[in-house]
Amino acid sequence: MMNVYPNVEHKECIGHLYSNFKKHFHGEFFSKKLWGAAKTYRLTEYDRLLKEIGDVSQDAITYLNKNHNKIWSRSKFGTTSKCDYITNNIYQNHLILGLVHCVINLCFPRCDREKIMKRFDKNRRVVKNWNGSLVPIAKNYLNNISKAICRSSNTQAEVKCNGRRWEVSLDEKKCSCRVWQVKGIPCVHIAAFIAFIRDDWEKYVDAYFTIEKYKKAYALEIAPMPDNDQWMEKTGRKYTIQSSDG
Repeated sequence: MMNVYPNVEHKECIGHLYSNFKKHFHGEFFSKKLWGAAKTYRLTEYDRLLKEIGDVSQDAITYLNKNHNKIWSRSKFGTTSKCDYITNNIYQNHLILGLVHCVINLCFPRCDREKIMKRFDKNRRVVKNWNGSLVPIAKNYLNNISKAICRSSNTQAEVKCNGRRWEVSLDEKKCSCRVWQVKGIPCVHIAAFIAFIRDDWEKYVDAYFTIEKYKKAYALEIAPMPDNDQWMEKTGRKYTIQSSDG
């Protein structure tokens, strides 16, 4: 995979990582700390949790460094793809036209190709019923959040939340919690400031979450295929395909 996509961010699924990790280091302590380190957006919090693991077992840290040296914590995610998933589901953001060129060809096992065809068709039909400019997941997220504001300018402020203080900047599109930068949707601190100044929060949502981009993501039409016995012949030999059933 590193050779096929050398210029993209290579992440590791925390679910698979933990399945391997717990064979050697099990218990609630390790589970809580490792998953916490994966979920946090802040590098300082990641370092603190890894240090706590190391204080109990330095062998655990050695194991992680040796066997799981790809990116698996949100605190180390880049800010380009706007995808904060830490498990390896199919990420819609990675299908955005122009970000990843996805080629569906005969090398795909038959069942996988059909699943992708059905999903693309379903999502093309679903989006026809959506209104506005943002996809529902972005709308619902922003409608459910809203904190003590100490404004320093029209675009900068300190936001107090749950006993902690966060620095937000609308111009730079960043918050010190890093959620906005990684996820592409304003975090609770940014959303609170936007509500405070009575601005339109939709313009602060990354373009990946617009209905227009969603339509582009599923615009690719995967051509139907006839059964094997209907394939064309060339120089006396049939083209073959490697399918899941052999």
